[in-house]
Amino acid sequence: MSCLEKFCGRKPSPQTFRFLNPFIIRIGLVSFIINEITGVTPVQIGDALFWEADRIPLEHQETPLSIPFHELLRLIEYQSETLIGQSLDNWQAKLTRARTRDEERLRDYYNTISSEIHHKIASKHLMGDDKDKELARIEATQRELSRKLLDIQERYAMTVDAGLHSALIIHLPTVHIQCELQRKKAKRTVTAVWNPFTKIIEPLRCELSGEPVYSFYLDDSDAKIISPTAWIR
Repeated sequence: MSCLEKFCGRKPSPQTFRFLNPFIIRIGLVSFIINEITGVTPVQIGDALFWEADRIPLEHQETPLSIPFHELLRLIEYQSETLIGQSLDNWQAKLTRARTRDEERLRDYYNTISSEIHHKIASKHLMGDDKDKELARIEATQRELSRKLLDIQERYAMTVDAGLHSALIIHLPTVHIQCELQRKKAKRTVTAVWNPFTKIIEPLRCELSGEPVYSFYLDDSDAKIISPTAWIR
């Protein structure tokens, strides 16, 4: 049956994020499209938005959601978090390398000081108050090292603020296929979508992890769709 399918999207610029530390501020955008019928994200619609001849104006009206709004919002937030994390992977790795380098330099410096004090105690055979004084210097050196390491961790800490930049609802003609899933006595019907713009049947959604799946397991109680990775866990 041919239907008009609604996609809740973020195209071209949905989620803005800002990475902060005391020295650097980076601003970026991630965008994706979520199929409001199946909850699958991200999905592709090819160059459908550029087909001006096929655009049909629609009167503004509230259309019922196939997925409860709170669930749709959770999926959008999860995908935004995933994409933002991926976009910051390289930068996070760079920060980690720099932090590790600075930590090693600090440890080498302060441990050298402590070693020299130990050597002084041993070479001069210090005893009593003189030895206690040098041991106190070692303790002070280690406290200073701990404080400096905390400063480095704060310096290289990553804070991310994210917010919705824009949202777009796209209505596209697609083909909906009603599929019956059965696992033992559990039986249910789900909708699979054939997308004429990409010429593929879109994946279904794992109901535990939210990831798109073409192969999956069904649980015994509700025939719930579970991806292989979520099933193993």
